[in-house]
Amino acid sequence: HNYNMTLLPHPSIIPYTIVHSTDIALLLAFGFVYELAIRLYRHNNESRTSRERKVNIHLATLRYEAAKKRALGPSAFVETSKLERAVLATEKELEKLKSGREARIARTSKLIKKCNLATNIIVMLMYYGVAMLAIDGSRIIDENIASNDEIISDVERASSFWKGLFFPLTYHGMGYKISQYGIESGMRASCVGALAVFWAARTTSGEMFECAIKWLSR
Repeated sequence: HNYNMTLLPHPSIIPYTIVHSTDIALLLAFGFVYELAIRLYRHNNESRTSRERKVNIHLATLRYEAAKKRALGPSAFVETSKLERAVLATEKELEKLKSGREARIARTSKLIKKCNLATNIIVMLMYYGVAMLAIDGSRIIDENIASNDEIISDVERASSFWKGLFFPLTYHGMGYKISQYGIESGMRASCVGALAVFWAARTTSGEMFECAIKWLSR
């Protein structure tokens, strides 16, 4: 059994037979840093540039000035015409800047998808066939099963305990199955792979970042 040096509760509480606490902590930290880096990169590339913000403010000012001159009537025809031409030129410049930002957003999205795929493959290869945590079904005592004198395998006991531990969360999606690729088939129903830990770290940290942004923007 691999549970002597661990940050998890004592095996009498959670009867695990395998736990790689150092690797779990490393994957959680890596997931947090990776998600932060991705969000910062996306923000820097998808936000409006300082030039676009300045042009947008300048356009609003020109439109205001043009409206004021237009209200003066024919006496301000020359000034109005100049301002309207300036508005059109500034609108064209702003459209170019917006088009550039949209193209930048598309490139950023493609690059992030490639980075995510490459990172997932690297994590999967590094921990191929290794369960980060697995439940030991032989040490699970179910009074209901015992009273019915049913013969339940250790795998079924471990799987039942694992489901109860995560209830009401669901974890049997395609991504979860992919994260367990290479792990011994008898352990898959009651263990978690490295990719699942990495994804959990990214999802959790992502929600934390969203909450922090909402709080700061109040």
